Amino acid sequence: MKRIAELVVRRRWLVVAGWIVFIIAAQGIAGAMGGASYKDTFSLPHTETASVAKLLEDAGLNNQNGAPGTVVLKNKAGAFTASPPQLKPALEKVCASGNHVALITSPWGSIDCADSGTDAPGNPMLLNSAHGSTTALVTIIWENDHYDAELFKNVYDQLKTLRSDSLQVEFTGNAFAGIGQSSGSGASVLIGFVAALIILALVFRTVAATVLPLASAMVALVSGLGVIYILSHVISVSNITPALSELMVIGVGVDYALFVVTRHRRNLRRGMPVAESVVNAINTSGRAVLFAGTTVCIAILGLIALGVSFFNGMAVATALAVGLTMIASLTLLPALLSLFGLKVLPRKQRAAVRAGEFIDDRPTGFWARWSRFVAQRRVAVAIISGAVMIVIALPFFSLQLGSSDQGSDPKTSTTRTGYDLISADFGVGYNSTLEAVVSGPGASDKAYLRRVSETLADVPGVDPGSIGTAPLARNVAFVTFKTTTSPQSEKTYQLVRHLRSTVLPPLYDGTDNHIYTYGDTAINVDFASVLARKMPLFIAVVVGLSFILLLIAFRSLVIPLTAAVMNLLAAGGSFGLAVAVFQYGWFSDSMGAGPGGPIDAWMPVMLFAILFGLSMDYQVFLVSRMHEEWVHTRDNKRSVIIGQGETGGIITAAAIIMIAVFLGFVISPGRPIKIFGTGLAAAVFLDAFVLRTMLVPSLMHIVGRANWYLPKWLDRITPRVSVEPADEPVTHGAVTTSLDGDDRPADDRPADDQSTDDRPDDDRPDDERELARS
Repeated sequence: MKRIAELVVRRRWLVVAGWIVFIIAAQGIAGAMGGASYKDTFSLPHTETASVAKLLEDAGLNNQNGAPGTVVLKNKAGAFTASPPQLKPALEKVCASGNHVALITSPWGSIDCADSGTDAPGNPMLLNSAHGSTTALVTIIWENDHYDAELFKNVYDQLKTLRSDSLQVEFTGNAFAGIGQSSGSGASVLIGFVAALIILALVFRTVAATVLPLASAMVALVSGLGVIYILSHVISVSNITPALSELMVIGVGVDYALFVVTRHRRNLRRGMPVAESVVNAINTSGRAVLFAGTTVCIAILGLIALGVSFFNGMAVATALAVGLTMIASLTLLPALLSLFGLKVLPRKQRAAVRAGEFIDDRPTGFWARWSRFVAQRRVAVAIISGAVMIVIALPFFSLQLGSSDQGSDPKTSTTRTGYDLISADFGVGYNSTLEAVVSGPGASDKAYLRRVSETLADVPGVDPGSIGTAPLARNVAFVTFKTTTSPQSEKTYQLVRHLRSTVLPPLYDGTDNHIYTYGDTAINVDFASVLARKMPLFIAVVVGLSFILLLIAFRSLVIPLTAAVMNLLAAGGSFGLAVAVFQYGWFSDSMGAGPGGPIDAWMPVMLFAILFGLSMDYQVFLVSRMHEEWVHTRDNKRSVIIGQGETGGIITAAAIIMIAVFLGFVISPGRPIKIFGTGLAAAVFLDAFVLRTMLVPSLMHIVGRANWYLPKWLDRITPRVSVEPADEPVTHGAVTTSLDGDDRPADDRPADDQSTDDRPDDDRPDDERELARS
C-alpha cells in the first residue's frame, strides 16, 4: 500500500488525468451503446412459477408469460355504449410500433400482435357492467423476453394521448410500475451532496478538505454509472440498480475519503511533510478503507448465493460501483491531497504548522471523556444500549414478506389512480392476477374445466363472478379468477397457499393432469419461499467470509464474533424500524409511500447485504485503532479507551454524512428506494451512535484481554495481514517505536509536541496517570 501511495503522489497529475480519461471513456462507450438497457427478469427454480414458465415455453405459449399492463378507461360522460372511436386505431398503432407487444385485449376486441395483428373477440368482463359500465380495462401483454422499461414507457406515451375532457385514461400493472412519476434520483443525489457539503464544512472548516471527499465520490459515481450502463447490455441489470449504486457510492465514498483526509490532517498537524503525510494516511487509514470496501463488496456479492437471477446483475453492478469508489479513495484522493498541500487545514492550523507548533497524539475533548465514561460504567452502558437495540428490533418479528401493490403508490400517480378506479368499480381483488393453470388432457375437457371452475367458486376469498376459462393449447388451459382481497393482503397470500396445498390437489391426484396456481401473487409467494429457503446459506456465506477476514486482520476470535453479532443487531434494528414505518404504516403515507403494506420479499436480503457491509466499515475503523494500541501496549483497557477516543468523533461525523445522504433518497418516487433510504439511515444511526460508541466498547471492557485471544495453532496457520499497521519506527540512538506517528527524533520535536509530561502523577487526571503508567 505504501508503494502505491508513493507512486500516486509522484505521478499525481497523471492519476488525475487518468480518471478524467476513464470517465470520458465509460460515458462515451455507454452513450454509443444507446445508454442503459435495464431488465427486471428473474427465475425461481424448483417452484410452481418455474414449472408454469417451462410448461408455457414447451407449448409455444411464451407470450402468455410476458410483462402485463392495464390501461383503465373512465367515461366521464356516462356509460360506454361502444368502444371509443379513437381506441382501436391507437391499439393497432401500439401493435405495430415495434415495442414487442404480444397481445392486447379490451371489452370490444383483441389483437394478437405476435400473429400479424390478428383480430379476435374481446373479453366482456373487462367492462364493469354491474356498476354502470363507466369503466373499461384494456390489458396489454409484452413478449416474454422483452421486459424493458423503455418499451413500457413508449406504449404509455402513445396511449396517454387518448385522454380528453370526456375520457380519463390511467395505467396500472407491473409493466407500468412507476410510470408517469419522476424518473431517476437526481434530486436525491443533489440533497445528499448538499447535506454532505454542509457537514464536511462544519467538520473541516476549510474549502479544500470539504470539497475533496465530494470530488472523489462524484468521480466514482459518474464513472461507476457509465460502467453500469455498459454492463446492462451484457447481463440483466434491474432498473433499480442505478439508484442503489448512487446511494452506496455517495455514502461510502464520502465516508472513505473522510477517514483518509482526517488522518492526513492529523499527520500535518503533528509535523509530517505533505507527501509523507499523504503516504502515511493511505498506508494506515487507506488500508482500513481497502479492507472495509472489500467487505462491502463481499456482502453485496453474497446475494448471488441466493440463486435468484434478479439479484445477480444488481449485485455485480453495485459491487463494481463500490469497488470504483474504493479505488478512487486510494488513488485520486491522495493525488488531490498532495496537490492542495496545507490548504486542507484551516488558516490558524496552517500558520501553527508553519511556525513549528505541532500537536501530540493524546485524545482530548468529548470523545476522550466519553470513552473514559464507558470504561467506568461498562456494565450499565452495555445493558442500556443492548436493551435499546432489542426494543427497536422487536417489530421485525412481525415482518410480512410480499410485494406492495400499486395501492401503496403516491396518491397523485397514474398507477394509484388506476388502482383506485378498479377497486371502486370492479372490486379491490381485480387488481390481482391469478390463474389455475391446467396441464394435461383435462385442458381440452370442458367438463373437467367446469369442475375446476366450480371448485374455485366455492373457495372463500375467490370472487365467483370473475371465473373464466381460457383454453390455450391442446394440453394447456387457464382458469382465471380474481380475489376479494387486495394483491398485497396477507389473506390473498394465504389463499394461494390454501389452493396449492388443499383445494386443487384432489382435482388432479391420480390423473394425468396437474393444476398449478399462477399469477403475480403466486409468483410473490414463490419468491418469498425461495428467499426464506436460501437465507441461511446467504447469511452463512456473508458472515463466514467477514469472520475470516476479521480473524486474519485482528488475529482474534472474539473480535470477529462481536462484529458479527453487532452487525446482525444493526440489521435487526433497521428491519424493525422499516416494519414499523412501512408495514404498520406509521409514517409511510406522509412519506409518499402509500398506506402500510408488506415489505417486498427481496428487500430484507438486499438490505442485509448492504447493511452488513456498511456496519463492517465502522467496526474496522474502530477496532483497527484499538488493535494498533494493543500491539504496542498489551493493555486492553488503554487500547479500547484510546481507540474509541480517537475514532469516535470521525465515526459519528461520517455516520451523520451517510445518514443525510441516505435520507435524501426518501424523496425518490419508488417505495422500495424509500424503504432502502430509511432502513439504511436508521441502521447507520444505530450502528454509529449506539453500537460502536456504547455497546461494542463496553463489551470489550467487560471481556478484557480475551478480546485478543487466538489459539497458538490457529495463530501459526493464519496469514499475517495488517488492516492498519502501526506507525513506522524511528531511530534515535536505538530503534524505538513511536505511538504518535512522528518519525522525528524526540529531541528534534518542538516542546509542545513531546510525548512526555513532567507533571507529578498526583497532579494529573486519573486517566492520564493510567495512560502514563502504561
